[in-house]
Amino acid sequence: MKDLVKNPIGIVALFISLIYSIANLLLGATAKSLTPDERFPIVIFIVLFPVVILGVFYLLVSRHHGKLYAPGDYKDDKSFLRTLSQEERERKLEKEAEEALPTPAVTEATAAPTSPEAQPASAQRMTDIRNELRVIESLVISKFESELNQRAERDVGIGDTGVSFDALFQTNGKLTFLEIKSIRHPGAVSMLLDRVLYNAVVADRFMNSNFKLILAVVYHFDKEELPRVESAWRRRIEKCPAAIEIKFIPRAELDV
Repeated sequence: MKDLVKNPIGIVALFISLIYSIANLLLGATAKSLTPDERFPIVIFIVLFPVVILGVFYLLVSRHHGKLYAPGDYKDDKSFLRTLSQEERERKLEKEAEEALPTPAVTEATAAPTSPEAQPASAQRMTDIRNELRVIESLVISKFESELNQRAERDVGIGDTGVSFDALFQTNGKLTFLEIKSIRHPGAVSMLLDRVLYNAVVADRFMNSNFKLILAVVYHFDKEELPRVESAWRRRIEKCPAAIEIKFIPRAELDV
């Protein structure tokens, strides 16, 4: 009994057991004295209660499993990985869509002045970029699943650090994370890469160095521009204490 109240799962299980036991005890003790109309609600409750509880537990486990455990349930909370909620996925995708847009300097140099009539088109463009990012992430993850011959866990967060990655592969106890970035212009580097490196350092410390990150960069520009971009990215990654492997993938290659 003492162990049951140490975490949310135990409390819920105890609560359910008490309710169901009381209902059965009530029916057994009063079955002969109750009229059929009085017994009917109790019987319906006893029959439907487990079905309802099964449905509720399914929703909790599939969507909010991270809230069902107490900190004491983990011998080392640094090993706790969780699947991102739908809201977290959408926020992450929104941020990545903003990062994928050309920088203001690039926009001013290459685009005509924006008219008021063009504002709705900007919102549509963000929607198109988000949809494109979903496709790219799915294609890249599938590509690495084939290369590593292993199914990935998608949209993985690390504890309560706020750090998350697009996919996770576990091989011989080694945790290899995959983060996918899409760049449309060779100048779009600084802030995007800073966030990736910061997340890698936090995750590496949180996982006690049992961590490796594969950074897959999907580029949309001409291949002739790649050497300059690749050199800049690799120089900065080499200074990062976390284990990071970077791979550049042309967008056209994913459609093959």
